[in-house]
Formats: sequence, C-alpha cells, structure tokens
Amino acid sequence: MKYYAFILIICFQSFAFAQENIEKPPIFDLCKEEAFANLQKCFDTKVFNLLFENYKVPEKMTVSNYKGEIVILFKVDKDGAFRTIYIDAVYPELKAEATRVINQFPKIDPATYNGKPTYKQYSIALKIPLEDQTVSPQDLAIKAKEEHQLNVLEKAAKTELEKVNLAYKPYSNKEYTSQLNIPFSHENYSRFDRATNLIGTNSHTASKPFVYEDVSAYYDFEGENEALKKETQTWSGKKLWNEHLV
Repeated sequence: MKYYAFILIICFQSFAFAQENIEKPPIFDLCKEEAFANLQKCFDTKVFNLLFENYKVPEKMTVSNYKGEIVILFKVDKDGAFRTIYIDAVYPELKAEATRVINQFPKIDPATYNGKPTYKQYSIALKIPLEDQTVSPQDLAIKAKEEHQLNVLEKAAKTELEKVNLAYKPYSNKEYTSQLNIPFSHENYSRFDRATNLIGTNSHTASKPFVYEDVSAYYDFEGENEALKKETQTWSGKKLWNEHLV
C-alpha cells in the first residue's frame, strides 16, 4: 500500500511540475474566464480594440487625406504595464498619438513562464484612416517568420540551408585525389619518384610540395595504401593496423 501511495505522490508532483512549466500570455480581466487555448486570441483582440477605439488621427493627417500604416512595437512588462518600444510612422504626430494611447492601457496580469512573471514583446499595425481591420498583435517570434515581411535578399538567404541540403553528398575519403599537399619527406616522395619521371610524362616541376591531385595520375596512393592493410576481424586489430587509431 505504501508503495502505491509513493507512486501516486511522484505522479502528482510530475503532473504539477508539467502544468507549471507552461507559458501564458498577458491576461486582461475580461479574458480570465477564457479557456487556456483562447487566452492569446483574447489578448490580441482586446489590445486592438483599445487601440482602435482610443486612437485619434491628428487633424493634419485628416485634412491631407493621409493614407498609410503605423507599426507599433510594444511590451507588457513583469508588472503588467504596457510600454511602447518603437513606432514606425511617417509623421511624428502619428507616433506621439500611438504612444499616448498605448501608455494609457490599463495594467493587466503579466505573462508568466514556469509560473513566474515575465515580459512579452508584441507588434501591431494600424491603418490610417481608421476603418474596420482584421488585425491582431503578433508575437515577434512569429512575425519574423512571415515571408511577406522579408526583402529579396532575406528571402534568398532563407533558402541557403535548403541549397546546402540539396547539394549534400555523403562523406568519402578524397584525400588521395585532393588539393592537399603531400607531406614533404624523402620517404613519401620516393614512392612515386620513378612514376613521375618516366619518359613521356608531363610532370616535371621544381615547385614542391606536390599535391595529391597532380600526382594521382601517376601513382595509385589509395591502392598502395590498401595493399598495406592486414587481414583481421577484431576491433583492436582493425584500429591498430587498418584504421585511423583516433
């Protein structure tokens, strides 16, 4: 009986820890009754509605029939207060009004991670003139992935890994046909000296060391290396005689 009670306690603690390890978005009072899966959507909707209802387009923009977009980067800090971080707009009046509205948002329950308060950054776009817009704040990590936000060079850069994967070839030891230098020693060069100096060859050069690719046409490095291997089936024998020890 004690054994089963112990198992139940462990399971309960594991479940409690797993529940605590969930990230929650900031929560308005009106959103507290929402299901967990709807909390982010409720936050997004409430933020946009507050911005849409309280933003007053400056008279200068109204008179000039200005049409454009304001992009607002803001955060909800650990105390649940809204703070503007950056505003992208053509006119300073548009920026000032956006700052005024965001700073007047009410305090809410902050986002949490591992059960502890944390800050969250968001961005939102507001079109001018104001009209019904199906827009919601976007977590910056999500917005960064949207292709329409990237320029031509950034889009090309995002395909680099795909190109690498397509060009990938399984590794094979190309040492003996590569551009690597042949270790410059009498022992190494004496192996192919005769082959490279046969009458009719076009290999004479005073520049050393040679590279494997140039000499491989006259001397079979890989074949000669294979001939040195010993017949063995044990792991230690293979490592000692036929493979790289490291």
